[in-house]
Amino acid sequence: MPSAGNSVDERRSGIERRSGSDRRDPGVAEEAATLPLQRVFPHARLSESEAAKRAAAIEAHRRALGSRLGRNVGAVVAAVDYMLNISGELVAPTIVEHEALELLEHRSVTDPLTGLFNRYHFDATMNREIARCRRYGVPLSLLLVDVDRLKLMNDRWGHHAGDQALGRVAAAIQKSLRGTDIAARLGGDEFAIILPDTDAVAGLIVATRIRRNLVENASTMVTVSGGLVELPRDGVEVSAAQLMLVADQALYAAKNSGGNCVVQREYQSDE
Repeated sequence: MPSAGNSVDERRSGIERRSGSDRRDPGVAEEAATLPLQRVFPHARLSESEAAKRAAAIEAHRRALGSRLGRNVGAVVAAVDYMLNISGELVAPTIVEHEALELLEHRSVTDPLTGLFNRYHFDATMNREIARCRRYGVPLSLLLVDVDRLKLMNDRWGHHAGDQALGRVAAAIQKSLRGTDIAARLGGDEFAIILPDTDAVAGLIVATRIRRNLVENASTMVTVSGGLVELPRDGVEVSAAQLMLVADQALYAAKNSGGNCVVQREYQSDE
């Protein structure tokens, strides 16, 4: 489960993060996939090879289940469903209540501090939305939002104050979005917002709305910087990682100009 802390150290520089240090290699993915087995079945005893095979089977089941349901399925829920309905290893199905599964799934895709989606859900949704907007020829914008001077706030008033600032930013984001928009906390002081059916002009309006909602009825000043990019509509193939890189560059341009602003950049095919 993601940590509820807000240490800025957990947030690497955007270019470093996108260039590879945050990409999961198969070994890391396999290790992550074994975690649900330990959480749901802490007393299970599996050898290393058995755990690896089981993790791969559950991951394949998670993807198939998500494709069938048309939405992301959490790893923990997939593990329970696999062992209940596929392998038959859950001999007492009555222990798996509908409400418990809903709670497990919610927790598996939610950032515990802010209540927004987590990085796992963001990555899966970003790829799906890019494909959908490409298919139907509609615009899509990506907005990265970073809390200004959060480390200074932590150092001066403590991490509780920093957590409160993150909560305020999350609330301002939620208040500013439509039901079809997807907001996530990527980690540390950085948030990401997927804006389907939204061009760059409308994306800037959303960013302005977030900044305005953040200062309304606020006893202490918290500001944010933003980086915005629109998915090109000229047929150029663009990956989620490439869009993130451009939005990151726009975000750092905003930070370097003093913060409390939003910078938009266009994707260039040679980037």
